[in-house]
This record gives sequence, structure tokens and C-alpha cells, in this order.
Amino acid sequence: MKKLTELLLIAAITAMTGCVSIMTNNAGVSRTTVVHDTVWVAAMPADTLTYNLPCQVISIHPEKPGKALLFLWLHGGVRDRKIHSYFKHRNHWDNCAADDSIIHYLRRHDIKAIALLPMCHKADSTQCVYWDACYDDVKHMIDNLVNKGLVDARRIYVAGSSDGGMGAWNYVARHPEVFAAAISMSCSEPLMTTVPTYFYNTADEKDCTQQVADLKRKGANILDYRHCPQLRHGGDATLCTDELLTEFFSHKK
Repeated sequence: MKKLTELLLIAAITAMTGCVSIMTNNAGVSRTTVVHDTVWVAAMPADTLTYNLPCQVISIHPEKPGKALLFLWLHGGVRDRKIHSYFKHRNHWDNCAADDSIIHYLRRHDIKAIALLPMCHKADSTQCVYWDACYDDVKHMIDNLVNKGLVDARRIYVAGSSDGGMGAWNYVARHPEVFAAAISMSCSEPLMTTVPTYFYNTADEKDCTQQVADLKRKGANILDYRHCPQLRHGGDATLCTDELLTEFFSHKK
């Protein structure tokens, strides 16, 4: 896969109010196309610092002073779609709109933020999405934004649904030093973590009440768990209320 340049990404973030969508191609030359409020950047010089994953980057209230918090969204699998356009349908279930709800919350509350919505390299395969296999690339994006002084390293948050929910568990279990808090939805198999974590699932996943209780007895920092049998896969996005998100984004490292 051709790589994406850090330099164009940072320039696009700092120059625009809106969203920057980053894709790759095989052309070997730089190309930038403006489509509405979206910038598509492709095929970068080999000697630049690069990203390996396609990623949508949304800059929220960049006009505000200071560093931004960083919100990382991990999408689910796309096994249900014969034809999948990731940047049109960031979630594999249309009713799983937690990422949009969270981004809308940040906008409405005048919070300076950068939202990263990377695409896992297996997103268009028939397999599950294994976000742990993409961690080095995701962390490279985070580190670049922190090192450029754009993001507050104490305020890096991760959330995901379905396979992305398991990705959130993997990230905070294996890399607790990076994340201030996490939300995991529409999945099972919670993991041990010291990171403040909010966990929700539905009738399409197993009730993890006993697992959560066992983990909490061992010291896991699971602040809230709700099994919602009245909801179907992805429907727990409705639990991302203003009250929850205010608490979620109050955590700092």
C-alpha cells in the first residue's frame, strides 16, 4: 500500500475547518482534490514521514486556543456489505451511529478536538477486523499529532463498536499508558485494564455481567456496564448521551 504523508495531513488539519479524508493510491505523485469540505490526499514522496492506513481526520473548533483532545473511533467489520464505501458508511450497521453522536457532542459543546477515524486494513475482507494488528499504524498517527503540538497527550480517547469495540478493549488493555478513557459497544469479552472504561452491549451479544464483576474484583477500571436486551447490534449507540460523554471526556491521564 502506498503511504500518506504526515506533512500534507498536518497542513490540511491546521488550514481547514471541517474534515480531512485521507486515502491512498498507487500513482507515486502528490494529488489533492477538494470535494465540499473534504480534502483527499493521495500518493506521497517516499522520503516523507507517512501513514499506512487510510484515515478520516476531523478538526473540531480549530479556531480555539490551546491543544486539542484526540478522539479515536474504531469501526466494526463490513461482512454484511457486498459493496462497502468506508467513508460513506463508517459503521457496518447503519443504526450504529455512536461516532457521529460523539463528534456532534464535541461540536455542540465548543470543545477543541481532532477526531481520527482510521480504516483497518482488513475492513473490506470477509474476516473480522483485528484492530490490534493496526495498532502501530494508529499509534504513529497519534504520536505525530502529539509531537506537532496539536494534541494534548493527557486527553486521548478511544471508542468503537462491534469489532471496533473489541479493538477498544485491546488498545486499553495492552496500551493503558496512552488512553485517558474508552467506550466499548456491541461486543463481548471485556479485558483487564486500568483505563476508565464504559462498556455496553445488546441482545446480539452475550450478557457479560459476571465477567465484568470478576474483572472489577481483580482491579479493572470498568466504570459502567449495561447489557441491553431490548436493543440490537449497534443500538447501544443511543447510550452515548451528553451526560455520559461529559463524564467520558472529563478523564485525563
